[in-house]
Amino acid sequence: MFETSAINVSPTAEPRPRWKHGSIPVIGLIGGVGGGKSAAAALLAARGAVVIDADAVGHRVLERPEVRDRLVARFGPDIVAAEGASGSRVDRRALAKIVFADRAARRDLEAVVHPLMVKGFERTIAQAERSRSATAVALDAAVLLEAGWERICDLVVYIDAPRADRLERAVRTRGWSPADFEAREAAQLPCEEKRRRADYVLPNIAGPGELAVEVDRFRAWLAAPPDPSCLRAAEH
Repeated sequence: MFETSAINVSPTAEPRPRWKHGSIPVIGLIGGVGGGKSAAAALLAARGAVVIDADAVGHRVLERPEVRDRLVARFGPDIVAAEGASGSRVDRRALAKIVFADRAARRDLEAVVHPLMVKGFERTIAQAERSRSATAVALDAAVLLEAGWERICDLVVYIDAPRADRLERAVRTRGWSPADFEAREAAQLPCEEKRRRADYVLPNIAGPGELAVEVDRFRAWLAAPPDPSCLRAAEH
């Protein structure tokens, strides 16, 4: 029996002989703001996974002229930052101030960019499958559940970190104020809901070394899924 108290498994979960997209699993990484998803993704990448950074994919989508034009039509010219004679680009900070303060605006933004992002995810997943060298695909996406992207994943992993640690990390590494942190957190599902809906909860409470140990524990579980009844017993 694989003993851990950090796993959520559906009562009907059974080992599957094949993943949705082929021979490798697609793992959705979620967590609270500043929880360490990118650190976990980097550890998985070092172990052979292909990582999809949803933020980076979204940024590339915003650089497309047709997307910029649609967003300007919806949100106005103030979201565009001039780049001189070469043209202009979407100012992500200006756009964020609008959409993180207005749920309807955020939905309008998502309606434009999310379908294009999903197409990018699917292309990368297909490429990883064809490569025959990737061990998995890890989709690092803060709003994975909110956007419905779990449907393209085989399982969802929640990176669990204390709120105080997450706030400190966001302030230190991203230059956010506590108010920025609160606004981003409020735009996502509550951490308790994310944790409940995850298939696996990966602790990030004791630094990079321990996180690496937890990632390897997860990979061992993924390679040989334990019996669900044993997992439920271990949780109590």
